[in-house]
Amino acid sequence: MVSIKIILEKRKPKRDGSFPLYFQICFKRKTTTRSTKISINESCWDEDKKEIKRNHPNFKLLNQSLKKQFADIQSELLLADEEKVISYFKPKATIAFVQTEVEILKTKKTVFQFAEELIKDLKLSNKIGNAWVYESTVNALKGYHPNEILFEQIDYLFLEDYQKHLLKREIKPNSIYLYIRTIRIFYNKAIKQKLVDKALYPFDDFKLRPERTRKRAIDKELIKQIKNLSLVEDSTIWHVRNWFLLSFYLIGISVIDLALLIKKNYHEGRIEYKRKKTGKWYDIKIVPQAAVILKLYLNSDKTSGEYILPIINYQPKNEENLMRIVKSRTKLINKYIKKLAEMIEYDGEITSYTVRHSWATTAKKMGYSNEVIAEALGHEYGNAITNVYLDKFDKVVVDEANEKVSSSLE
Repeated sequence: MVSIKIILEKRKPKRDGSFPLYFQICFKRKTTTRSTKISINESCWDEDKKEIKRNHPNFKLLNQSLKKQFADIQSELLLADEEKVISYFKPKATIAFVQTEVEILKTKKTVFQFAEELIKDLKLSNKIGNAWVYESTVNALKGYHPNEILFEQIDYLFLEDYQKHLLKREIKPNSIYLYIRTIRIFYNKAIKQKLVDKALYPFDDFKLRPERTRKRAIDKELIKQIKNLSLVEDSTIWHVRNWFLLSFYLIGISVIDLALLIKKNYHEGRIEYKRKKTGKWYDIKIVPQAAVILKLYLNSDKTSGEYILPIINYQPKNEENLMRIVKSRTKLINKYIKKLAEMIEYDGEITSYTVRHSWATTAKKMGYSNEVIAEALGHEYGNAITNVYLDKFDKVVVDEANEKVSSSLE
């Protein structure tokens, strides 16, 4: 069996009295070494733990460097063929590979292999959005480290270098946060499956927080201006304006949930639907302003199948196809919302997601409590007593709030 350990080479003292650290690689009494490029005083070395003691001023960073180098060597051996392993030893050394060892090495799962399995499982479970996040994370990581990589190689220094790489590519801070957070998800799942030792977990030291996003809400007066624009009936921008307003009247319903509304969701003057993102059920009273827009589309020959709105104009083949259609339609809708913003001479950003924030902001300015707004948006808020109250009276309270917020555009 091949073994790797770190040794303090006391036979080769430096001029300053320190000793170099080496990786010692052994196989059947044959030994070779590789320099760590680190030298320390003997008093700073813990022989039992094979790590640098706390009395060294840079013990933390140096130990992280040793872990990374150790993992790199280990992964090279685990993924190497016979010739590669032999290259670690002196030229005259000959090593006969043990077949059982080869089989063990071949079964070591890499980060990319593990991630591909997770992506496959997500797609089979129709969790396409998460699968796409995982795929984009893998693609970004391959841009930095194109070759196979083991979980043992991902340490503090690796994450720090990877973050610098993404910053140099001018990736947005919140995208960087998403990529590294998803790698953390991979690592946590790998620990649970016993693919990597929990002791190597690098995320306790590596802290990364999302950047606070700029205000997304717009004042109700701007929405009112969009509502009062004179547009050619049945034009694309006219339909987009309808959907934009309908989203507001339905308490900030998302494009995907709006697109997936079917006639069965329309029941006794209410819209009942399950939010795609969270799986939470919503029950919203159709205010008069929303009813006017819905009447334009109900029983219209422009819609496809059971869909109320003509956002999806053909029946998707599967869940992934559906998500791609919605993603494409969302992009188109946001393009026309931007044109609406230009028409009212607003130079800020307005998107389909602006509506949800704008509804909440309008409700807040009208004096509604955070508890009521949270309940309307489907968020958890407040204490147990508050939640019991809202469980009993939520429809009445939220219905009243939405009626007043929607009427504020008149």
